Amino acid sequence: MKKEIVILIALILLGCQSLSSEKEQKVSFIQLREKMVTEQIEARGVKDKRVLAVMRRVERHRFVPQEYQRLAYRDSPLPIGEDQTISQPYIVGLMTELLRLSGDEMVLEIGTGSGYQAAILAELAKEVYTIEILEPLAKSAKIRLKDLGYKNIKVKCGDGYLGWEEFAPFDGIIVTCAPPYIPKPLIEQLAEGGRMVIPVGEYYQELKLLTKRKGKIQEQSIIPVRFVPMIHNERRGNPVNKEIKLPSPKVKGTISVEETISKRRSRREYKDEPLSLKEVGQLLWAASGITAKWGGRAAPSAGATYPIETYLLVGRVEKLDSGLYHYLPSSHSLIKVMEGSRPVDGMGGDLRRQLASAALGQGMIREAPITIVLAAVFQRTTGRYGKRGIRYVNMEIGHIGENIYLQAEAMDLATVAVGAFNDAAVKKLLRLKEEVLYLMPVGRQ
Repeated sequence: MKKEIVILIALILLGCQSLSSEKEQKVSFIQLREKMVTEQIEARGVKDKRVLAVMRRVERHRFVPQEYQRLAYRDSPLPIGEDQTISQPYIVGLMTELLRLSGDEMVLEIGTGSGYQAAILAELAKEVYTIEILEPLAKSAKIRLKDLGYKNIKVKCGDGYLGWEEFAPFDGIIVTCAPPYIPKPLIEQLAEGGRMVIPVGEYYQELKLLTKRKGKIQEQSIIPVRFVPMIHNERRGNPVNKEIKLPSPKVKGTISVEETISKRRSRREYKDEPLSLKEVGQLLWAASGITAKWGGRAAPSAGATYPIETYLLVGRVEKLDSGLYHYLPSSHSLIKVMEGSRPVDGMGGDLRRQLASAALGQGMIREAPITIVLAAVFQRTTGRYGKRGIRYVNMEIGHIGENIYLQAEAMDLATVAVGAFNDAAVKKLLRLKEEVLYLMPVGRQ
């Protein structure tokens, strides 16, 4: 009997200690959350009182794996599984504030992750629709949000590039992963007067605020950021927005550097033959491909700011439809951004013909199977180096151009650097925001 009483007392004491420990931990999390809001978010310029109140209330530690809960209120992203992360608190606060929610809005979120951002939005908006492409994360977030009592959040496993047309238009759209460019369906699903907050870019990313006014998009750059890349599902053919993986580049050739240099020429005439996808991938890798584990590229760049974006205008490439593509160095892949046929100002729909016209009628652009388009975002470099950054960008474009020359020569291909073109006409035709500096048609010798 005495033994049973002793065991009972011990169990009661352990229970009391456990309850005390849980209470202390809860108090600790409240204090950490207050410190997070005060020091990381409010002190850095987020002023919306509703946003600050919600971030004081929503328990961020419930949205990270148990082993990271003690770090939940630090000013940093944290792993949540599937090679994804929960954004740092300041970024969550900033992006949420930029939406300017009053409480009556329908909001679309791309990139549910663990559900933390969706929970924040759900306390500030009428309805939240959130899409996660990775099924394990979508399932766990749906369960977590339901267990926490959220009834105004709909979770869907799907491709965020496509948005959620069924419930569009949305008063606000927030994207928590970075596409290389803004997906067209998201722009179409943004309501008149609506606001979209989205990180855009690959190696260099910028947080952008888009506002739709009278059917037109007004764009504002906010701050440089670093998000996980947006994942996009494969689909048949080469439709716009589809990512196309390129064959791995060769790093050993059959011709010496000296011989390649001695043979290098500007060539304006090409055989009427298509290029292969492997040849195209090799050329793009030589221009802007990744050559170092830390992300360094084939051409030197001041401060690794990498201001040059590489585009590919395709006329005749095996296994690749005609159109304009954006090269993504980090994944050595292409994203199609424009179809190959688009009538402009009464001209025929062939983009090569239209680009040749914008390039003062230079016929080799019309005849070449591809043209590499090199365009600059000067702000990436001038933002660090001031006006001198303009010189650094011009130096970098020269390095890239020479790499293309030498790689083409080593593959028995021909090219020429074209700088004579109507800048405004080329930007309008290709719908580019960057400053186009070089056009380099490439074909067989």
